[in-house]
Formats: sequence, structure tokens, C-alpha cells
Amino acid sequence: MQKIDCRGLSCPEPVLRVKKALEENEGAPLQVLVDNDVARDNILRFARNRGLQAGWRQQENEFVVDIGGAVADQEPGRSSEHPGDLPQAGPGQVILISSDQLGQGSEELGRLLMRNFIYTLARRDRLPRALIFMNSGVKLCTSGSAVLEELKLMQSAGVEILACGTCLDYFGLKESLNVGAISNMYDIVDLLLSTAVLAL
Repeated sequence: MQKIDCRGLSCPEPVLRVKKALEENEGAPLQVLVDNDVARDNILRFARNRGLQAGWRQQENEFVVDIGGAVADQEPGRSSEHPGDLPQAGPGQVILISSDQLGQGSEELGRLLMRNFIYTLARRDRLPRALIFMNSGVKLCTSGSAVLEELKLMQSAGVEILACGTCLDYFGLKESLNVGAISNMYDIVDLLLSTAVLAL
């Protein structure tokens, strides 16, 4: 079994190292050592989205992630055992939201404009393929957000909603996520490169 040490590495480096190890040793079990739950969850999601078995255990203040062979009888790259994983997105545009405000100037006006933008977007006939929330934009996906109803409406219609795990962790909001899935920089960049992007 190959073992790699990803302690002390920030997103997306742990996922990139796991990806490289899996490509270089196709089919071989892999054990990854990390020292934070964001890296642990990102690696688990990465492996499971590629149809691989993955689990973890705690070892003092660190985590050991074990990645094995493919999950039987599943479509390659997907696993129905993990409904929280990222869904396959359909065609359309991706919107990157990097703030809880729209535009510069008055913070109060900026928050009002962002709320109006998302409210209007949710009621359009043509919805985006995905919404990606980064930096203070992740606050829009957490408890108390003024646009939770609109985001949940879009999610129920098939819009992929992703919140940056590093950003949630920075603001201490990981446990307050109320809509969407926690994502990582690798998956975010992968999605941004695959389609047309509108950045706010």
C-alpha cells in the first residue's frame, strides 16, 4: 500500500497529490495522512466522485484516509452510496460569486443588490449550470442568509451549488452551511475550465 503525507498542506495541494498518486499507481490502495477535516473531506469527495471506495479514521489529532478499489456496479466516477457528493452538472453557465455583496461602494446597497440578483436569477426560465461561492460569498449559503430560499429553489431545480471549504473554515461557518455542498479548489477549477463563467 502506498502512503503519502499531506499534513500541513493547504487546498488544493492534498487533492492534487492524491490525484497524482492514483494515476501513477492505478488500482493500488492508497493511504493519505492529513491534519485537518477540510483536507480529509476534499480527498474523500475526490475519490468517491471517481467511483473509488474511501473511508477515514482518526489517529490522535490527525486523520488517515484509505482509498481502495472501484465501487462495484456503479457508473464510473459516481457512487450512489454517497448522495452528498457532487452531482453531474448539465449544460449551461457557471456563476462564480466571491462576495456577499454586489459591486463596490455602500455595503448595505451591495447586499441588497446581491439579494435582488439571486432572487431574480432563481425565477428565470433559464437557470445556470452551477453557482460557486467563494470568500465572503459563502455566507450566502449559511444559516441566516437572506437568499437561502432562492438557493434551495435553484438547487431543487438541478443547479449545482458549491461552497469553498477553505472559505467556510476561515469564517468559522462550516457547521452553518444550509444549502449546497462543500467543495475544494481542485473541483472548482475543474468546473470553471469546463464551461462559460460569469464572475461576480
